[in-house]
Amino acid sequence: MDLSEIREFIDENRFVDETYFLLLSVVLAFGLLQTAGTGLGTEKPVVTVISTSMCPALHVGDILLIEGEDFESVQEGDVLVYNVPDQVDFKVNGQEHTLRANDSVPNPSVSTEVGNIKLVDVVPNRDRSKDLVKLSVNGDIASVGGQGGLIEGESYRVDNGTLSVDYATSLPFEGVPIVHRVKEKNENYLETKGDNNNAQIEFESNVRPDQIEGTMFFRIPRIGLVKILAMDFVGYSGDQAFVLDNTPTCQNG
Repeated sequence: MDLSEIREFIDENRFVDETYFLLLSVVLAFGLLQTAGTGLGTEKPVVTVISTSMCPALHVGDILLIEGEDFESVQEGDVLVYNVPDQVDFKVNGQEHTLRANDSVPNPSVSTEVGNIKLVDVVPNRDRSKDLVKLSVNGDIASVGGQGGLIEGESYRVDNGTLSVDYATSLPFEGVPIVHRVKEKNENYLETKGDNNNAQIEFESNVRPDQIEGTMFFRIPRIGLVKILAMDFVGYSGDQAFVLDNTPTCQNG
């Protein structure tokens, strides 16, 4: 089949024709997104608001255009877009340790009195003070009571020592960045808070330069609701049931 025959087949077959243009649109959109990211200096040039934490300035479904910023350029009052890596603070026989994941080291480890401890995963809980922490101790996942891991805020016997998990953080939506306002800029870290939140979330008190994706410079209202509806439909909202009119607003959020 030569090129002219392929074109004739596409023209005569409506399904193939529509599928072709759909795939072409996806490829072009992806290419434009990558180009925008390069031009704006960030890996996340376009972000959709998925919560009411920034009401009334930002609404669920707003599309934000993001410009890459380094730490020195960020100012108090900026709407900052940043990632939150998995992090665990724990003690082994009273000795404090911190494991913090990043792109180059997704599963950091540390040598302790009971052996090598590696951060495998942090699984968020509805009660954010009870996140499930998966740590491997000398290659085996530490688990007590059949829970599949350790619970934040509790202490356990591990081999010949005691391991207590003091703090853990992870986002419910993996890969979805935080969009909050910079409240305070310190020498080597930022503090943020959602305009509509009563208080800071635990991870907002120490946002480091390597977490910064950029700052918002333009907003397109509400058109991202289609994306959020699709996320709900495929179950991206975790254990929350899919409801067609479940999109939160500033009034009911």
